[in-house]
Amino acid sequence: MLKKRIYYYWKKMSEKRSRKQYDNFFFKEDLDRFNRSTNKKPAAQIKSEMNALQQYWDCYPYQYYRFDLYLKDCTVPAEEMKNYVPLFFLNNLFFPLSIKEYGILSFDKLMNYALLKAYEIPQPRFVLGFDNQSFYDGANNPISNTEADTLIATSNAGKLFVKPRFGSEGKGIEVFKKSDGNFSNEDNKALDHAHFLNTLKDGRYVVQEGLVQHPEANALYPHSINSFRVITECIGGKARVLYALIRMGKGGSQVDNAAAGGLYVKIDPKTGFLGDVAYAHDRITFDAHPDTNFVFKGAKIESWNKVRDLAVSAARKYREITYVGWDVALTTDGPSIIELNSTPDMAMIQDCYWPIRDDLKIEPKNYWYKENFTIKNVFTRHN
Repeated sequence: MLKKRIYYYWKKMSEKRSRKQYDNFFFKEDLDRFNRSTNKKPAAQIKSEMNALQQYWDCYPYQYYRFDLYLKDCTVPAEEMKNYVPLFFLNNLFFPLSIKEYGILSFDKLMNYALLKAYEIPQPRFVLGFDNQSFYDGANNPISNTEADTLIATSNAGKLFVKPRFGSEGKGIEVFKKSDGNFSNEDNKALDHAHFLNTLKDGRYVVQEGLVQHPEANALYPHSINSFRVITECIGGKARVLYALIRMGKGGSQVDNAAAGGLYVKIDPKTGFLGDVAYAHDRITFDAHPDTNFVFKGAKIESWNKVRDLAVSAARKYREITYVGWDVALTTDGPSIIELNSTPDMAMIQDCYWPIRDDLKIEPKNYWYKENFTIKNVFTRHN
């Protein structure tokens, strides 16, 4: 019992330490939206509901802000509010039991590439890696600056994506488009060895070829690869899809991440039909895409079964991790895994699917006192 209590207090210390980060980054927009709102419940009711949620989950209830539970016209009963799972709880208590010691399989894009290749899972073609001011080929062999330039120049892709090796949420990604045989970005900077050594010299990056998107996905928005976020569960070698979204860019953006201004809409895992509305990162909803006028309600992804089957097959091969968020592109050659996330953003899922506590069979107090994962998981937020 003493050991369990020690684990509990370690976790509580981590939760309290995380609040400043959550205030300034993860929930800044939600807190700003709360402060701007003129349609709030009485202050006493807000305080009572937040206290009940904090007591139930044993961590500060940022979900109360995230899901607008403070609004006068919120119809969610106080008891049902407990079904919204807090981000801290998911990332620091729930997912660590799913990941265990296998987190590196998803956090490191270079290792992710190697394992997907070994498992013969379709993925974008790897061009080169950059680490410690040196270049590496697809087999992780060191190559010269000239050889790096040759690999870039001889790529037949229309676009190349330069991604931080340990990045998340689309941050730090650079897109280089091919024109007249050369690759350059929106600022007209060329992609070659000098760009890495001068501009990206202190980072670790991988370069992947862009994919040719299927017309069905292109119809939603043509300027980005509109990836499917498919959440799978694999227990005892049996895998299934729990939730699914499709994310898309907006306003000319070449990336689809919500944090970069993109939209996301629910997909029914059984039928492939889209939800009625798409969400933006600030929870503004859209009946149709603002750039393409694609109407979401009643639309169906006809190739959804192929996307779903690939995610389920991949989940079986990654069975060491119970829950995985797969980013899947639908290309002219079929679905392709872009990357996997062992702590996927479940705020987007709860936007579209509502509360998920019952689906995940979570009893909060059981997790606060669990001992069967390492302490480092408690103090580290993965993406």
